[in-house]
Amino acid sequence: MGCRPAEQFVSELMAHIGEPYYVALLSAAAYHGAAHQAPMTFQVIVPTARRAIECGDVRVDFIARNDMQATPVVQRNTPTGVLRVASAEATALELVGYPERCGYLDNVATVLSELAEVLDAERLVAEAQRVPVAWVQRLGCLLVRVEANDLATRLEPVIAERGMFLVALAPWKSMVGTPRDARWSVAVNVDVEPDT
Repeated sequence: MGCRPAEQFVSELMAHIGEPYYVALLSAAAYHGAAHQAPMTFQVIVPTARRAIECGDVRVDFIARNDMQATPVVQRNTPTGVLRVASAEATALELVGYPERCGYLDNVATVLSELAEVLDAERLVAEAQRVPVAWVQRLGCLLVRVEANDLATRLEPVIAERGMFLVALAPWKSMVGTPRDARWSVAVNVDVEPDT
């Protein structure tokens, strides 16, 4: 690869820079056992925008999230130390928050179908109260589609309490003339087909 694997140097790199971080999105999902396809890049959330780095065949993408320090993380041991990884529940919500960085919604749904097996309903509800409500609506809609109905049902009171508004399932596409999922107040403006 021309470089150590990202998991073996990201923690040292971020300590050197003096910036908080956690492994996120598809990279975090892989740590939680939802690695349908190995991610092409190592994805890391940081508080401010930072350019990607490449080292041999290894690429690390940085995604800025200004409230990232409140995200629950778990620690994973690596050959060179300890890596901070977003919790499974935070990962599920971030997958629907950043679908364009995760292979779009078909891939997000595929990963969610595997990740659902390790999600804790109480922790999912707690994290859903902290993130944008649109993420919760999209996650509920997709959890139903991957037959994780018990988890989806637990999100309904969060949405009712916070108040929902119509959101697009695919934020990059128009909602005009598309069917609505009334339960989640989601405009289903794209067909989602998870891999089986």
